[in-house]
Amino acid sequence: MLGKSDVTRGKWVIAAVLLASIAGANAEGAELNTLRDLQVVQTGSGAQVVVAGTRPPTFTVFRLSGPERLVVDLSSADATGIKGHHNGTGPVTGIVASQFSDERASVGRVLVALDKASQYDVRADGNRIVISVDGAPEEKATAEVAPAPASAPQAVTAVAQAPAPAPVTPEAAPAAEPVKPQAPALAENVVAAEVDEREVAHPARSITGLSFARDILTVRTDGEVSRYEVLELADPPRLAVDVYGVGLDAHAPRVKGGPLKGVRVAAHAEKVRLVLDARKGMPAYRVDRATRGLEVVLGAAVARKPAPAAPASAEEPQEMLAERAPLRPAPVAANAAQPAVAEVKELSFDESDSGGRVQLKLSSAVTWKVDRPDPRSAVLTLENAKLPRRLERSLDTSALETPVKMISAFSVPGEGHRVRVVVAADGAIDESVTQGSGSLSWNLTVQGVKTEQVAVSQRTAGFSAEAPAYAAEGAPQQARYRGKRVSFEFKDIEIQNLLRVIAEISKKNIVVADDVNGKVTIRLRNVPWDQALDLILRTKSLGKEEVGNIVRIAPLKTLEEEARLAQERKKSMQQQEDLLVNLIPVNYAVANDMQARVKDILSDRGSVTVDVRTNVLIVKDVRANIEKARALVRNLDTQTPQVLIESRIVEATTAFSRSIGVQWGGRGQANAATGNATGLIFPNTIGGFGSAGGGTPAGFSGDPGFAVNLPAPTTLGQGGALGFTFGSAGGALGLNLRLSAAENDGYVKTISAPKVTTLDNNTARISQGVSIPFSQTSANGANTTFIEARLSLEVTPHITQDGSILMNIIAQNNQPDAANTGANGQPAIQRKEANTQVLVKDGDTTVIGGIYVRRGSTNHASIPFFSKIPVLGFFFRQTTERDDRQELLIFITPRILNRQTIAQSL
Repeated sequence: MLGKSDVTRGKWVIAAVLLASIAGANAEGAELNTLRDLQVVQTGSGAQVVVAGTRPPTFTVFRLSGPERLVVDLSSADATGIKGHHNGTGPVTGIVASQFSDERASVGRVLVALDKASQYDVRADGNRIVISVDGAPEEKATAEVAPAPASAPQAVTAVAQAPAPAPVTPEAAPAAEPVKPQAPALAENVVAAEVDEREVAHPARSITGLSFARDILTVRTDGEVSRYEVLELADPPRLAVDVYGVGLDAHAPRVKGGPLKGVRVAAHAEKVRLVLDARKGMPAYRVDRATRGLEVVLGAAVARKPAPAAPASAEEPQEMLAERAPLRPAPVAANAAQPAVAEVKELSFDESDSGGRVQLKLSSAVTWKVDRPDPRSAVLTLENAKLPRRLERSLDTSALETPVKMISAFSVPGEGHRVRVVVAADGAIDESVTQGSGSLSWNLTVQGVKTEQVAVSQRTAGFSAEAPAYAAEGAPQQARYRGKRVSFEFKDIEIQNLLRVIAEISKKNIVVADDVNGKVTIRLRNVPWDQALDLILRTKSLGKEEVGNIVRIAPLKTLEEEARLAQERKKSMQQQEDLLVNLIPVNYAVANDMQARVKDILSDRGSVTVDVRTNVLIVKDVRANIEKARALVRNLDTQTPQVLIESRIVEATTAFSRSIGVQWGGRGQANAATGNATGLIFPNTIGGFGSAGGGTPAGFSGDPGFAVNLPAPTTLGQGGALGFTFGSAGGALGLNLRLSAAENDGYVKTISAPKVTTLDNNTARISQGVSIPFSQTSANGANTTFIEARLSLEVTPHITQDGSILMNIIAQNNQPDAANTGANGQPAIQRKEANTQVLVKDGDTTVIGGIYVRRGSTNHASIPFFSKIPVLGFFFRQTTERDDRQELLIFITPRILNRQTIAQSL
């Protein structure tokens, strides 16, 4: 029992803590950003709105429809200098600037009216904020994963502050892409999420039965469910219900007709997951608590079966009730009376060092939904509610000691009675909603950001795709204390009395062991109570164990001894438990390889053997270890990914040659026979003739007597020649002339397409070609060896976690070359090979090899001196030109064949 003095002292401590909190909340804000100028500039088919201020801006952005408009709220800003209507141009039809101020904040709002605008971009440029609007017609996104709910936000809210560096740099993303709600640390295909956790008197330990009838899945348990989570996923549409702290003693029910294709169920280490696969789109649904278990109500049953009221616990205040709203609003029956519209009477924000809480006072209960456009923002939508004009504003919280930077509240135009509250923060937001009679609390906790180190990055609103939280990227993690901040100053206080004070502040039930005693002197200022408790326990060598809302404190030695005795008792009970024999089939893996892994988790009394014929593990052990072995085999025995590797080896060869030649010559004689004798005794006769060697060309009789014999190589089917013969009347002179030319132009293209399929981390090889015999003669005689000339592809793929494929590739295209032969007539081998390691996305194509060879030559055969004479030199030379080109390209395209099957099994 607490003494009167102790109670009085505890009250003084609590009062001091409250006063410190109130004083911290009244911190002075920063100097206002005075907006001095607003200009509109047309840029091609778009337009830019430039607002100039006195310091770098901090802002949030959201887009509204009916009519289309863009709302930019600048925190700690004064917009009286630009207040009023401004004319627009292009896709911007007009701008309205307004000012909202109260005792805590000052917000300047710039509303941009749009006309057929598809994309927008808002960025900070020094002391200016630039709003760019593209006037191109809006296109629908083709890669939409799932139809967004009617209440999904139309834009991503972003916060920007120019000078402050940020730990994460955002990447640009198209604004026209649909916003997909997602919870922090969840997959991209998560549409919505719900968590329901509460204290129960008799917690369930096992799921005893599953049944499906009239569009209602009934989950029967042996007690009350303390916590469950609901995830709606797309691609394909399905609903996942995770029930924590239970085992599985039931089979999945069969589903015939209705909105579902089937129901799957699997047990994990700390939960059981039920997966409801939808036939087409996900129908309306609701998850209700039952006396012993849960009910998943689907489709038409949502309107047919009313939702149970949330029971108010006598031990809890009304505002701490568990969240009861469904993930999506249930359809209202045609004959049902329309509920009254709830009015938001008051909206406030209570800050804290880790986030804060948005408080809404309502005239009646409402249906709510939380969407997550990105990890750093969240949107709370209230259905069938209205917001007074005086509360439709943006709350600037940047001057407070909280990582939550902006809260915007507004009514959604053109969608009936619907209210949205948009929150933007400096880190990944973890949120929860609790609703009472006439109130709704939205608790916000920002992960991975310390209040004293808050920094907001300059970001591009509307195009930003936020990266994961800084803490999730591998930053050093520190213990985070979330308790209420307190201040203590005691001298020689009994530790039991100090623990009573902490119990009052924390609202925890603290049980102190009899051997906990002593005094402590402590002085703490503005620290969380749970951190203060840890420091006190560490100082006195004490420890704690928590069971629900009860904290037991005892010496560390006592707790360690109890843990040791509990472990020994567990081992003793395990030694006395009967052994069971169970058969665990292995589908995809080899049972012999799985045996060693299963052996590690069995007890000393357990054993495992393998039946090779049926590929089955025979496990003998206590029931708990058999279930662990079954779970291990189920997780490891998955279908191995298969990879199809397609290759294209393109080889192109171009050959060009040109040759031009000339042959001319003849004979001349002076003698009595030709009537032109010299009349001299000596020389009485004279004769002259060309004597260049060579055969007699076609069309010439006898020796043509060529003096210049430089022909082009002309044969049957190649080139051409033209010959002339000139002679005198008496036969004394003769001239023979022959012009020849040849030109060859060839193009060869070879495309080889080897294709091979293999399992992940297994080498595959495919080849085609010939083996050419080569004879070798030595002292031992003739020996024949075979040389491979073939097209081959050898690949070892490895699939990474992000869906890429890492490949070790050896590609060869070796062919015999008949133009080049050895001494015994064997052809040479043209070798073309590529050996590399590449990383390629699934379905993408990469070029792993490219060889380009070009050979060019020009040859001249000529008569000295005469070939240099202009024009006439042509008759004294031969010219040959040659140009050969070879090109080799190797393309590789990997594809994962069973990606969808593997994803579903995981």
